[in-house]
Amino acid sequence: MCPGFSADCLETLEEIAMENRDTFIAAGGENYAYIPCLNDRPSHIAMLSELVMKHIQGWLPTQTPSERKTDLAQRKAFAVAAGASD
Repeated sequence: MCPGFSADCLETLEEIAMENRDTFIAAGGENYAYIPCLNDRPSHIAMLSELVMKHIQGWLPTQTPSERKTDLAQRKAFAVAAGASD
């Protein structure tokens, strides 16, 4: 089992789906199945978001939408001042 990936990428597909299959078969394995990651399915993103929010309760201050907008604008201005492109 390799449950640590939440999204497929070329490296994931090559190393897990292909190389590990070869190793498994060479070691006498008979039935190898690779189940693709959930990737960017809305239900997957929602689950990850809910999981994160559950476990960071109290870590972040609660902000109103207006405060969040102001905070993002300030962060953007700081990044642009530091050399990021606008």
